[in-house]
Amino acid sequence: MNRVLALVVVAILAGINIAGWWWFNRPVPVELSFNEPFPSVSFAPFRRGQGPITRVYPPPEQIKEDLQSLVGVARGIRTYTSLEGMHVVPPAAGKLGLEVTHSAWLGLEPEVNDKEVAALIQAANQHPDAIKRVIVGNEVLLRQDLTADQLIAHIRKVKAAVTQPVSYADVWAFWLKNPQVAKEVDFITIHILPYWEDEPIAVEHAAQHIVKIYRMMAEAFPGKPILIGEAGWPTYGRTRGPAVANMENAARFVRTLALVSKENGFDYNVVEAFDQPWKAKLEGTVGAKWGVVDEERRVKYAMSGPVEPSPRWPWHAAASTLLGVAATLIFLRRSDRFDARAMVAVAVLAQICAAFAVWQVVYVRALAYDLGEDIWSAARILAHGALAVLVVRAAAESFAKGATQAKAALGQWLVALYGFCAISISVMLLFNGRYRDIPPVEFLVPCVAVTLYALARMALLRLDWKRAFAVGSLFGESYPGGVCPSGKIAAMLGLSVLAVPLSEAVALARGEDFVVSHPKFADQFPLLVRALWENTEIVVWAAMVAVMILPFLAQWLLERER
Repeated sequence: MNRVLALVVVAILAGINIAGWWWFNRPVPVELSFNEPFPSVSFAPFRRGQGPITRVYPPPEQIKEDLQSLVGVARGIRTYTSLEGMHVVPPAAGKLGLEVTHSAWLGLEPEVNDKEVAALIQAANQHPDAIKRVIVGNEVLLRQDLTADQLIAHIRKVKAAVTQPVSYADVWAFWLKNPQVAKEVDFITIHILPYWEDEPIAVEHAAQHIVKIYRMMAEAFPGKPILIGEAGWPTYGRTRGPAVANMENAARFVRTLALVSKENGFDYNVVEAFDQPWKAKLEGTVGAKWGVVDEERRVKYAMSGPVEPSPRWPWHAAASTLLGVAATLIFLRRSDRFDARAMVAVAVLAQICAAFAVWQVVYVRALAYDLGEDIWSAARILAHGALAVLVVRAAAESFAKGATQAKAALGQWLVALYGFCAISISVMLLFNGRYRDIPPVEFLVPCVAVTLYALARMALLRLDWKRAFAVGSLFGESYPGGVCPSGKIAAMLGLSVLAVPLSEAVALARGEDFVVSHPKFADQFPLLVRALWENTEIVVWAAMVAVMILPFLAQWLLERER
């Protein structure tokens, strides 16, 4: 009878697991629709392992292949450098009928800048049919690599040598701070990135923001043509205030940009054609995920119809369900040792831990961008998987009739390690959080699964909350004094709970544009307070850190009673 019950429970929970994957990955309706080619897209044909940091550049055949893939997607492309193998772009793009906005990348090294400018001039003069306009420098003033006067010298040199219209590209606010640059260019290239604003803009308000900024710039520089040189939205990565990085919002933003630009006659360039794995090293995961096509050259979303958050979810659902079923059958193989409640508890934990483990694998792999990250991600996957198995094993051992649970120091050390990592990440978010990933997914097992296991211990074993949650007892008989300084970890986690939401306010207060827009503290204060709770991902992480206090607090209280 118990064996039949076990199989029924396994089947029901497997179905619930699959249904959960479907629910969270079901197509999301996006009512906006735009079915015309973009005027232009940012073209940086780097793939995994390539990039300006490693100085591994794409070969000509790869560049031509990527250009070919954009035919029908866009009428033109915008480059960022005239070196690094990009000399093949203008002739190849011209043959495909793609107009080129070619660029020179300017930075801190004068010799490289001179080579960039020379290469841009040469390309513009050799391929005037393909290159319709040129851009000298990208966000140089934002990065403070050059002064405005140094930038102007390069602009004048290019203007004197080419016939195409010449511009410089930067975030819109830096044009207002350096109006003298506008006098030197034939057209102004502005970047409008609501996600990256000092005061992030929700995707629902993107249309108003685009129109507002464009008109502000038109009034500031009357008579100057304006190109929106970068506008886009990330599909993956950390949330910034109300700006959530996901597939649905990216599709909504790009469709909004296209429609608003067509209605108002704006010229624009979508950032960007392809995901850029190398950018993760500089800007975190979110910096690498702005492409309308991913790094494996798969289109992420269409310009009409519903958006599917994760097209591969059936594979993930199958993997987590099979792992959950396997774990259940292994740990409940002697079904006569379990009553119905214990059997259900173990089976539920097995499916939950399996789902969390697979979700963590998907998440971790999405963050890896080179060999070093592959190794680091493999280590994290191993830790996540080990703790998931240990939780299910501990539940099966402790809930079985007459069972004696064996000690498993590894499980306790892993919980302690995750506690230390949660503290470290929270501190790093506070002091340097702009580009740092927020990690709720990676802590699903140590937070949610461990908590559910502890609650099951309270219900089935009739333990008080301290004995059910104590880190020294979760995976076997209690270790004298536990395996870590529980009181200190609990205290530091408590401080981390406060630090996490504060990190958003600190990041906002550091924003130069935020301070300029709100010079008085009386104006800043309500916005800083709102920042404490506006980022849902940060709030979830703070709540998870708070929950992770329980095993250490319980252990500390038990130690004081002894």
